[in-house]
Amino acid sequence: MIRSLAFNLFFYGFTIVTAIVGIILVPIPTPVLLRGLLHYWAKGVVWAARVIGGMKVEFRGRQNLPVRGPALLANKHHSESDGIYLAAIIPGIAFVAMKELFHYPLIGTILYRLQMIRVDTCGGGRERENLSEFAKRAHDSGRHIAIYPEGNLMAPGERERYRSGIYYLYRDLRLPVTPVATSLGLLWNRRDWRKHAGGAAIEFLPPIETGLDKPTFMRRLEETIETASDRLIAEFSGKPYAPSQLVLRSQGQTGIGQPITAPRAAP
Repeated sequence: MIRSLAFNLFFYGFTIVTAIVGIILVPIPTPVLLRGLLHYWAKGVVWAARVIGGMKVEFRGRQNLPVRGPALLANKHHSESDGIYLAAIIPGIAFVAMKELFHYPLIGTILYRLQMIRVDTCGGGRERENLSEFAKRAHDSGRHIAIYPEGNLMAPGERERYRSGIYYLYRDLRLPVTPVATSLGLLWNRRDWRKHAGGAAIEFLPPIETGLDKPTFMRRLEETIETASDRLIAEFSGKPYAPSQLVLRSQGQTGIGQPITAPRAAP
């Protein structure tokens, strides 16, 4: 409890200071300084999580990331910390974020200047075009692009229907997709302000090659991410392997619903 409280105090204080510096940097025409600030803020949070909070997170499979040039990452999304850890090891990463975040006075301004990618989670043809357009800009500048296919934060052991926006990026950008599994939710859970000391991992899995049709790609992506995340959860929780449960959210809501299908079969 004391370590969690100490980390939270550091996290929110450090974030406020970083946001103030970010506001000062907003008027500068180039986003390079803001991206550097984001990267070093994330590295500072990761350091504090380990040293103060006792959260020891491993990065696995980094050989599956390209050394240079753009990459497309499809990530399991357990908590706000997922993006922080990615930003700490991938300078200049471009996140696909809900357009609602861009409406907040402070956060939205910084996201715009960082040239993050806006997406309307309601989808539609026009929104797919907008998503591809913004992602193309990040691609052309050689940035890694990270997207959360479920579109929501999910508790460990839960999953939601994967949305098709990732497929259209995969098709239009003609990039392999690197699936990213995680067990971070065991330590930094979106439902609990307390952080938990212990181990977890983020694993970059072998890329899915280009040229697959939509049903094949979506099925393979979901199976790859969920199976690997379930394996990591079992490894770090010390509990037997349990396939994730599909949950349903009502349109426009952010709460977790009840399971609507049987769990996936164990590998």
